[in-house]
Amino acid sequence: MKNTTMDISKIVQYPLAEDQYHKVEFPKKQVVIHHTASGPSAKGNIDYWKTQPDKVATAFVIGKDGVIVQAFGSKYYAAHLGIPAAFIKTFGFTDYGTRCDTLHKQSVGIEITSWGGLTKKNGKWVSYAGVVVPDSDVQIYDPPFRGYVAFEKYSPAQLASVKELLLYLCNTYAVPKVYHTDMWDVSKKAIGSEPGIWTHTSYRKPTDKQDCHPQPELIALLESLATS
Repeated sequence: MKNTTMDISKIVQYPLAEDQYHKVEFPKKQVVIHHTASGPSAKGNIDYWKTQPDKVATAFVIGKDGVIVQAFGSKYYAAHLGIPAAFIKTFGFTDYGTRCDTLHKQSVGIEITSWGGLTKKNGKWVSYAGVVVPDSDVQIYDPPFRGYVAFEKYSPAQLASVKELLLYLCNTYAVPKVYHTDMWDVSKKAIGSEPGIWTHTSYRKPTDKQDCHPQPELIALLESLATS
């Protein structure tokens, strides 16, 4: 394992109870980035997971302010992909009954707080929850991405923390840092456990999930990792 210059002491610990994730260690092959489709609070998302019995969570959540909050140790796992077995089967995998669970065990999940896809109402960009997002925080796509013309941008502070955390995790678990250009759509390589950095869009249909969106600054960040 390579060393990293990340100061892990700045990661805020906000742990889930031990019965809300799987406290079992597995070798890691993938890091998967998501966005929350929620407001800016990292702890708020973890608070929600604390109310749920189904062990759905990611190890890390990065708030709008760029603060990294940790819910459980990255060597453990929880469900965060939710790939239907029937969908896995269409890719020809014979272990479709257990493949999603295998991917959970082999991956580390990172959530970025963001409202995600937006719609325009009365001249304003609005989230599904009715929250107005300022134009300066809106990323426009032409053509639309996964059914949405606009998404809330990931903030510069978030992106800086994403890069730092990705480097730390990739160096810790020997995960390749090469940018996968096909990560923004369903990828047989991702579902087939190919090592690397992926997003939720790599595993789910466009009608299911829209995280993460291919914001140019995020793509540039991912492209830079191999030489960082």
